[in-house]
Formats: sequence, structure tokens, C-alpha cells
Amino acid sequence: MSALARRPPLAILVAISALQPFALNVLAPATPSLARALAVDYATVQLTLTFYLLAVAVTQIFVGPISDRIGRRPCILAGAALFLAGSVVGALAETIEVLLVARAIQAMGGGTCFALARAIVRDTADKDESASLIGYITMAMVVSPMVAPLVGGFLEAAYGWRAIFAATAILATGVGLAAVLLLRETAPRNGTASLVGMLRGFPALLSDRLFVAYVIALSSTSAAFFGFIAGAPYVVVEVMGRSADVYGAYFVLSAGGYMAGNFLTGRFGRRVGSERLVLFGTAASALSVVLALGFALAGPWTPATLFLPLMLNAVANGLTIPGATAASLSVRPELAGTAAGLAGAAQLGFGALIAFAVGSAVSVWPPALVVIMLGCASGGFLACLAARRIEQRRTQARAAA
Repeated sequence: MSALARRPPLAILVAISALQPFALNVLAPATPSLARALAVDYATVQLTLTFYLLAVAVTQIFVGPISDRIGRRPCILAGAALFLAGSVVGALAETIEVLLVARAIQAMGGGTCFALARAIVRDTADKDESASLIGYITMAMVVSPMVAPLVGGFLEAAYGWRAIFAATAILATGVGLAAVLLLRETAPRNGTASLVGMLRGFPALLSDRLFVAYVIALSSTSAAFFGFIAGAPYVVVEVMGRSADVYGAYFVLSAGGYMAGNFLTGRFGRRVGSERLVLFGTAASALSVVLALGFALAGPWTPATLFLPLMLNAVANGLTIPGATAASLSVRPELAGTAAGLAGAAQLGFGALIAFAVGSAVSVWPPALVVIMLGCASGGFLACLAARRIEQRRTQARAAA
């Protein structure tokens, strides 16, 4: 069967990809009230975000090579089941400790689905087409994190935070049933290879400077966003004195900007190339955060002056993340699943560290939110420049050979 024939419908790739970002963002508007309800400080309740990201990161280290061995489909079905289980445990949690365990289980399932959706794209398309398809997928799935804060804010205000986990359980059930019916296997399974043998792909990828450079660009860009969602609710609700639904409404601006960037990637990705997308995206991201930092330090600092400059950052992320993902998975196409796992682990592991740093710093000095974002955006741009130099040297070496 040809790669195109094995490609699942775009809708199912969107659906399985949406679980992880929906659950990541839906709880954000409720974190200030969660801190009060569970009698913990804001930094502690922010561990619901940090644990979530770390669990996704660790899961992706292993799920990539496992899926190379046994196939994408069984791993995705198991991921949907884990996501459902974590949602149920979260809805029943009585303490912060149980809630953190629930978030970790939820993240293991969502992270599995998110990583392997990208691997499925790479199974069935070349590098530049992958960037285009990933752009379309993330443009569509950005509806999930765009709607999630609105849903979370409404559910928390109307029914309490437990209703948020009930909503994710319903979502997981629907997506799991759709995957059973619509998802075909796309990877040639190597059931005779040991898992240890599959893990040998790690050093091959980690020793490749081009792979590492693109992963750093991807991780730094994503970390700026994760830092934003860790600190922005505190800034808007506690510092600016606005309600959780105001944060949710303004977050639509960021989600809309990201969708616009994804649309540009999907529309022009094959023509422009993934390398140029990443370069344009990381440069624009750094410039936009500089503007946001000016408002944070010199004022006026309001939800509008926080979110409006960062709309450009969101557009830039929509260019960078699909392009950097496709480029990193294309360094060694035969290890696409392993590469997806490593890239996803680095992306979300670094994001978890930045989210923890922002969550701890923002209550002491609120502008730390934008300062840390600028450090991440600048690091992504420098990594992109390094990747371009490596690409040029390799092209020259092949031409001289």
C-alpha cells in the first residue's frame, strides 16, 4: 500500500493532536482559584502545568522508538485510554498530590497522541510536504487551545474546577472511538527488533548537530509559549485585577495569531521550505517579545498591551514550530518515530522548566514573564542561524564530493 493510501484523514490527525494542548490550556484560567481551593500557593498549583509537561516529555522519549517497533496505531489507542483515565482521576481528586498524579497520567496519554500524529505525517510525506501538512494540522488544532481557556474559565466559574476534568474525559472518549474507526497503520513495524536496539537511534540523532540545532530552535520557541501560559493568568488575574474569563478572552488573540502562522505555513510551506520558515519565525518572535517587554517595563501594562504585541509572537510560532518539527524529523527519516519522541521530549521538557521558572518568578516580579520569554525567543533564533550554517556546509560538501 502506498504512503498516500495509508495516510489517515486529516480530521483524525487533528483530533488526536488536540488532546494534549486542550488539556494543557483548559486548566490555566482555574489555577488561581485552584490555589485557594486546595490551600496551596500559586507556585505549587503551577506544578499541575510543570508535571504535565514533564510527563509528556518523558513519555515521548520512549513512545517514539516503541511505535517504530510495534506501529503507531496501537500506541495512539493506548494513549487515548491513558488520557481518559487521567481525566477521571483528576475529576475525583481531593488533594494536590492526587491532582498532580492525574495530570501526569493525562499527559502521558496526550503526549503519546501528539508525538505520533507528527510521526504519521512524516511516514506519508517528504520534508517540505510534512511542514505544510503539519502547518495545516496545527492551524486546525489551534482551535483546541484557543477554545480551552474559554471552556475552562466558563466551567470553573459555573460548576467548579472538577467540571474541567469531566470535559476532558468526554473529549478523550470521542477521540478514542474515532481513532479506532479511522486510524490505519502507517509505519512498517519491526517486531523482531528489541527495544534496546530501537533505542540505539538516540545517539545517532543526538550526535547529529543539525538535528540538535533544529530541536533547540523548536524547544526554545515552545518554551516561550509555555512560560507565557504559566505566568499570564497570574499577571492578568492577580496583578491586573481582571477575572479568569478576561484572560480566556484575550488568549483568543494569541491562538488566532498562531492559527494565522499555521495557515501561512500550510499555504507556502512547500514553496518557501522549512528552513526559511524557521528563520523568519524565530526572528519575528524575538522582535515581538522585545516590544512586549517595553510595555511591561515602561507601561502601560494592561491585558491589551500584554497580548497584542505577543500576537506577532504567536504568528511567528505558527511558522517556526511546524517547520522546525518537519526539519528535525527529516534529518534521519528512517528514525522518524524516535526523532519525534526526542524532539517532543526536549520541546516539552524545556517548556516544563521554563514554566516552573516563570511560575516561581512572576509572583516576585511580574515582568519576569516577558524577560524569560525574550531569553527563549533569542535562543531559538541563534539555534536557527546555527542550523542554516550546518545545512550550507553539508550542501557544499555534497556538491564537492
